[in-house]
Amino acid sequence: MNDNTRYDDSQASPAAPQFDVVAPLYDELMTGVPYDRWIDYLQQIIRLHKAMPRRVLDLACGTGNVTELLAEAGFTSIVGVDIAPAMIAEAQKKAHQRGLELDYRVQDAADLDIPGASFDLCVSMFDSLNYVLDPERLQLAFHRVAAHLSRNGLFIFDLNTEYALVNGFFTQDNRGTPAALQYRWKSYFDRSTRICTVHMQFEHKPLGGSPRSFTETHRQFAYRKDEILEMLDSAGFSPVEVYQAYTLKPPTRTSDRLFYVATKL
Repeated sequence: MNDNTRYDDSQASPAAPQFDVVAPLYDELMTGVPYDRWIDYLQQIIRLHKAMPRRVLDLACGTGNVTELLAEAGFTSIVGVDIAPAMIAEAQKKAHQRGLELDYRVQDAADLDIPGASFDLCVSMFDSLNYVLDPERLQLAFHRVAAHLSRNGLFIFDLNTEYALVNGFFTQDNRGTPAALQYRWKSYFDRSTRICTVHMQFEHKPLGGSPRSFTETHRQFAYRKDEILEMLDSAGFSPVEVYQAYTLKPPTRTSDRLFYVATKL
């Protein structure tokens, strides 16, 4: 997408906060996401590092899809935290309906505080940490994760790269498909701030229900690999491995998503 392409929202209603109105429909929106493959990939990384974690923190857990699969995979003590109250409400509702004893909390990653908790593993999936727009806040988040990890604990997370955000990977449109939840997303990358703004239009047409339209505006910061490595080192993580998403290959110039695997000293 051309950097100068802008989304005309002059006729749109004011956008809701991120992950607010869309929260009850989030799982429907993510129907095609291969969560099982994500867990398989995490397990592959864990085996590679000869780790045997049991106590897990799911940071920016959203509606708890990964959290639930971690529980199914045999991790015995799991806490999920997310900054969006509406997403946590959905996660708690699903856990109650399915009879799962999962601990969900509304918390900002930069202010993470779970008294008495020590985890063997912290995961944060699907570019959640790109939503931390202030690098100083992300640095605080890394320090807070380190404070909650046991010695040699793993911190595994992924980030969208600057390449992905510059080239409009968020610009998507599923209108005209049979999906009940249809959307049109347009992204704009500001090179001066390195912030990608994504204007999201949704129309939900439930079977037998009344259609409704709503919008959200999401923003992500384009962190660079060297910056993240420096932040992790400052927070007490070493060594750190970096992979192209869902592989064990090193990053390239055109990698759109990177996974970071950091070990707490």
